[in-house]
Amino acid sequence: MTDKYKEEVIEPGDRASQLAKDICFQSHANCAAVTIVPHSPDNFRGAVGFIWKKHVLTNLANYSVKKSTKEIEWTMMEEVENDGAGGKPQFFTLVGTPNIFRGLGWEIICMVADDFARTGRMPCVIDNEINVKSITRDNYPHFEAMMQGYGAALKQANLVNITGEVAIMKHSITAFCDTGANDQLILTWGASCLGLAHKDKLIDGSQIKPDMPIVGFWEPGYRCNGGTFFTNLLLRKFGPEIDKIQNSPQAMSFANALTVPSQSYAKTVCRILGWKPDGRVKKPLAQIKGIAHITGGGLNKLKEILPAGIVAHLDNMPDPAPVLRQAQELSWGTDLHLSDAQAYTTLHGGCGMVLVCSNYASAAKVIREAVKDGISAQIIGQTAAGFINSSKVCIMSRFKQGSTVVL
Repeated sequence: MTDKYKEEVIEPGDRASQLAKDICFQSHANCAAVTIVPHSPDNFRGAVGFIWKKHVLTNLANYSVKKSTKEIEWTMMEEVENDGAGGKPQFFTLVGTPNIFRGLGWEIICMVADDFARTGRMPCVIDNEINVKSITRDNYPHFEAMMQGYGAALKQANLVNITGEVAIMKHSITAFCDTGANDQLILTWGASCLGLAHKDKLIDGSQIKPDMPIVGFWEPGYRCNGGTFFTNLLLRKFGPEIDKIQNSPQAMSFANALTVPSQSYAKTVCRILGWKPDGRVKKPLAQIKGIAHITGGGLNKLKEILPAGIVAHLDNMPDPAPVLRQAQELSWGTDLHLSDAQAYTTLHGGCGMVLVCSNYASAAKVIREAVKDGISAQIIGQTAAGFINSSKVCIMSRFKQGSTVVL
């Protein structure tokens, strides 16, 4: 009698887990701040531990508790961040080629590591969980390419993936484009990130003042926020039948644009702030007073970090990523009509991260450092005193309407 559960779940899951384990182990030297100590090096199911380098441990141990208030005074501490790739993997499933899947790993790196960096912290160690509908002979090349691409991304980002989980969940995982075909790889992907915070590196926006330049890091794709909108747009404009979408060159061109990997800015930001790869800290290369990671909620993220009495004029925004302009044009004439205001608040509008610098010399340094890492950056505006129509951010739109957006 054939053991269908073993055949459909256990064996393909083990094969995928073994590959994921190999990718994890290859990443163990990526971060100079930690030393990996596998408890059972020959057993990929064994627990994996790590030890901070001695200079990091010295800083972590440097804390005290005030007897009167119980307040903790500290030099360095560990912090944790978690997030996921949202609905973006569905578009990789729809396009369905190994080459496309090779870029998917950047999504979880961006969502957790860049959130670390936006507050002045240094991401070091990541773990991840992949829940997949099935692993088959036909879709395994997609999974293999995805994991190999993830390994390359980890190395580029200086991150250790210490452990993870691959779960086959046939009856729980699906996608809007699920046709039941054996060659489709359908998954969700989440991660947690552990890193370091130093009391001298924290950034919360409280020191932002008027007349500070704001630098924007251009984002080539859609950066994990807005997946539901894009899914609905594909279904409204080209569907709702999936075969109609798959047979439409225009629809598939749009779907391909939705798989452009998000760009991680964390390593660049950490270097600018004065983090060394081994967890030591030095003098920053530039003075940054506030950072907003522009994901869900768009440029409202910038609004959130501005202190009372400080506003931002964004009068030099970059051209949006082509996929965002394409989405706006496709949405017009449907009930999903995407206004310029929504493009900057539901979507990122053009920048995946914005940094408020103390002066123009610092802004110039930030731009130079970004360019070293292949990031397109420019001054997009400046802060000011007062209020704009009782709001805090005024954007000169680069979308179709060309309107002024006030948040």
